[in-house]
Amino acid sequence: GNLKMIAPQRIAMCRVALCLVPLLLVVGIAAYMLAPNNATSTTTPETHQVNILTEPLTEAPPPMEVETTTRAAPLRTAECSFWGDPHIQTFDGARPSFYAEGEFYIVKSKQVMIQGRFAGTKYTKGLASTNKLTISGDFLNGHIITIPTLEGGPMTVDAQPVLTTLPSSYSLNDVNAYITYDRDGELVDKANADWEKHIVKLHLPQGVRMEIMRWDNYMDFRVVMPAIPGMDGACGNFNGIASDDETADVMKRLGYQVPIDDLLFRHHEHVDMTSTEEKLLTLCDPARYSKAEESCKKEVAAELGEVEMKSCLLNQCFGSNEHVLKMAKAMGL
Repeated sequence: GNLKMIAPQRIAMCRVALCLVPLLLVVGIAAYMLAPNNATSTTTPETHQVNILTEPLTEAPPPMEVETTTRAAPLRTAECSFWGDPHIQTFDGARPSFYAEGEFYIVKSKQVMIQGRFAGTKYTKGLASTNKLTISGDFLNGHIITIPTLEGGPMTVDAQPVLTTLPSSYSLNDVNAYITYDRDGELVDKANADWEKHIVKLHLPQGVRMEIMRWDNYMDFRVVMPAIPGMDGACGNFNGIASDDETADVMKRLGYQVPIDDLLFRHHEHVDMTSTEEKLLTLCDPARYSKAEESCKKEVAAELGEVEMKSCLLNQCFGSNEHVLKMAKAMGL
């Protein structure tokens, strides 16, 4: 009797178990699917290949290169101009005049040397104008460039004729300099605009540029260059002060004319005094004449004669008057 009573209970329990198993499976699947994605996994994570430095650095990597070079400011340049008999404007803007004949420093320095020969003409009543130029110095490695008037013969470099036709050009390759000769260029004296042009352009080292207008018996020209410490000459000392570039100041510093041991020309040209110049000297203010005479005794070399002394006096007396030729013509001298 006992077996008959228990059997139905076992069957009922089995039926309950059979019902619960599917239910638990459904709940388990749902729980798995609803679990968050970042749940901790107890499985071995997927591995990825990583580049790993296997040796330690022995030195710091080189720093990035930075340009530290500073560009030099462009050199200040100025122009000195000569025209006529001769009128001059220095680098600093002064207006001295040199009416006497002879050889004078235009620019004097060890690096750059420009000398001019001043000579009178019948049109200027003997008052000087620029007749020839020579350029040399360390910046040209000792080469000597000579530019005369049209009547003065050919241009030369180291005494050899160059630029014998127009237009033409010439190069000094060892010093990176070149010269051109043509009809193009801006005149210093606009009054000559109707004349046929013969213009020499010199492109020289150290930023030196020259333009020379060759006429029959005289020349006009300009020099453009930066200042050089210690420079001097008829173009002035380029120190920014115009008041110390007067004729008397320049002659006091440099003397009456270029001494023979510094002369780029082959010789000193003979100096003349015309009757007009002699008469002009008699018109020099007595106080100025006395001061000029004192200066010229120091400036004129002892071996030079009376004519050179009078030429020095002419410059000292009238160097501050740029219109002496006009005055002489007005007075009928």
